[in-house]
Amino acid sequence: MTNKLGFIGLGSMGMPMARHLMKAGHEVVVYDLNREAMKEAERDGGEAVTSPVDVGSRAEIVFACVNTPRALFDIVLGEDGACHGDRLRVFVDLSTTGPPTEREVAAGLEGTGITLVDSPISGGRRGAIAGTLAVMMAGQDVACDEIEPLVGTFARNIFRIGDTPGQAQTMKVANTLMSSTASAVTAEVLVMGVKAGLDPNLMIDVFNTSTARNSATLEKFPEAVLTRTFDLGSMHAIVLKDLNLYLEAAKAVDAPLMLGPAVVDMWEQSMAANGEGSDNSTIVKFIESQGGVIVGSE
Repeated sequence: MTNKLGFIGLGSMGMPMARHLMKAGHEVVVYDLNREAMKEAERDGGEAVTSPVDVGSRAEIVFACVNTPRALFDIVLGEDGACHGDRLRVFVDLSTTGPPTEREVAAGLEGTGITLVDSPISGGRRGAIAGTLAVMMAGQDVACDEIEPLVGTFARNIFRIGDTPGQAQTMKVANTLMSSTASAVTAEVLVMGVKAGLDPNLMIDVFNTSTARNSATLEKFPEAVLTRTFDLGSMHAIVLKDLNLYLEAAKAVDAPLMLGPAVVDMWEQSMAANGEGSDNSTIVKFIESQGGVIVGSE
């Protein structure tokens, strides 16, 4: 296996993952629309190029982490897409783009000799920096076997969801609904508790030793809400994009939608109050504004 890899998308998640690959001794060819991000990657040892096709012309295995389905189509199948590169063999999509998009991209690559591995990530920016992400993987076994050691440079847990692109996306959007619901309900109950005279720190301690324990009570709220730092590193706009992908996936298989739409509505209201670029942890500020109290210490 060649040591030269490609990485497209050097945002808050992509940059740390690309760095882990470089630290593991791999040469990494990078591309991003943000020139400053590419300069930063160059300082870390990356080789910056001017288009996705240039990445596909230099690397046999290319990773990508982009924000939208449209961006994925462009970097893979567009006029300057990586698929037109003459070296690319395996394209690893670390993004959350939804099951239909993943299947369409896989169909677009048929007959090119390029294998798509559907490989969305979970764990947030802190997990990307620490190299402790969870990765859900779906694709041909041979390709998954080849990339798993590479993915292991930035992931603690790797799950083989299936052999068909789109299956890992289904798992990821399901995870997003559960995680986002946990954050929303934790914000709501903490505001209620503070209004009733309870100590939010003690509430978190109780939750974490009882049946209410979840990702928000274990990490997100102690680290970013009770401290009032609001620095988880993921934006409202991204979580809402992923939540809407869940709704689309559920409708596509005629699954019941009862709680999901209510959670999406709450996040939409929070984004309207806090802004698209606001940290996900600021959902508590939206609930605080309704309740007239502050959770944690300013």
